[in-house]
Amino acid sequence: MNAYIKQIASYFPETTLSNADVTQKVVSEGYPLRENMMDTLIGECERHYASKEEQVSDLAVKAAKKIVNGSPESYDLLIFASACADLIEPATSNIVQHKLGLSCPTFDVKNACNSVATAIDIANSMIIAGTARKVLIVSGEKPSDSIKIKGLNKENIVQHFAALSFGDAGVAIEIEGTEEEKGILYSKSKTFGKYWNLCNVLGGGSMYPQDASKLVFSGDTYKLKTVMDKVAPDFIHSCMAESGYALEDVDLICSHQVSKRTASTIHQHLNIGLDRIMQTFQKFGNTASTSMPIALEQALAQGKAKKGDLIMLLGLAAGINVSVQLVRA
Repeated sequence: MNAYIKQIASYFPETTLSNADVTQKVVSEGYPLRENMMDTLIGECERHYASKEEQVSDLAVKAAKKIVNGSPESYDLLIFASACADLIEPATSNIVQHKLGLSCPTFDVKNACNSVATAIDIANSMIIAGTARKVLIVSGEKPSDSIKIKGLNKENIVQHFAALSFGDAGVAIEIEGTEEEKGILYSKSKTFGKYWNLCNVLGGGSMYPQDASKLVFSGDTYKLKTVMDKVAPDFIHSCMAESGYALEDVDLICSHQVSKRTASTIHQHLNIGLDRIMQTFQKFGNTASTSMPIALEQALAQGKAKKGDLIMLLGLAAGINVSVQLVRA
């Protein structure tokens, strides 16, 4: 028995903003962000913003409804996997279950921008173990809520600048067991917890339980990239050696993407052509844990990933957490 991704779907809110639109928002709140500065530092991109009334669970549900198709009783498990949540308690998966009309067990998985990757690993393990046959993974990411727009100044702009590329999205993935030679062939992750404080949203937990000023993204993204450049390539190479596959066998890489440089950085470190790296940042911005599965969905829809191809799902998350999953389409 092997687990494979049977279906994948995404949802994007209606409101679309360009870099120029976001720059105007910042300028209107008092910080003189230079025109084209975002284009230069993070790359040209559009992103979608959910409305104030649209909850994280709504983003997940709207993606899931493209998959569920009136058969809610067929799922053995629902996993809500996201850096974001509707609230601290209860688990957002309960809200998603109710909105979808499901009756299966549910739980949340939270692992920053690798939340979906971790959920795929869990679903794969449970299907192989025989404790589930059909798993629905959903994610709703609304990082636009954590963007600091008011109160920016020359002292703090560096800590909050990366969040200006955030976009909102929902994703749903249906995973089933199969006897065919396809699906998830290899999966491994590694955490470097000593770097947990490089990028964060400090509010909403026990450290700062009632400090609203901490409910925004902040961090040293330059140092995060420096550390990631140091630890990720070695981990990826070790995974390939352990899996029995070579990088030359990989037809396409679908990764988490934080800027225009993500693809070129992967290209440089792994010596893989840019044509073998699915690029979605320009169209959607940084959509947290949904960015990697969105890249996969886009690749399948555009024919860049075909039946029989070996695809690497590459997870890169604050924390720091890196994951590699090899999937046969």
